[in-house]
Amino acid sequence: MFVGYLSREDALMDCYCAADVFEFASRTETQGLVLLEAMALGVPVVSTAVMGTGDILKAGEGGIVAEEDEDDFARKVVRVLRDGELQCRLGEGGREYVKQWSSSACAARMIDFYSEVIEGRAGLAD
Repeated sequence: MFVGYLSREDALMDCYCAADVFEFASRTETQGLVLLEAMALGVPVVSTAVMGTGDILKAGEGGIVAEEDEDDFARKVVRVLRDGELQCRLGEGGREYVKQWSSSACAARMIDFYSEVIEGRAGLAD
């Protein structure tokens, strides 16, 4: 258990990097940012897919999606811990997967969306 603030420049990143797997079963996380942080550092994720985490997680892309069931969750965590090849594959896949969530990638998608909306409106004016 961590008590108090962990600096994003070092202590927090060190904690992520020290992990063999990032386990996450929150039912109230609204954005799933911690999942992206872990994956960006190459840490495989085992998580339920509730609320925002459901929008972030894609099975096999840096993580494994567990059911909201203690036995299923535990089995999947143990599987990742015991399978070094799976850990490496998920870690590398996660690093690649999170690139689509970068601020520049999200901004480009937003620009594309607005361009489509504007083009659609222009067609309506004719």
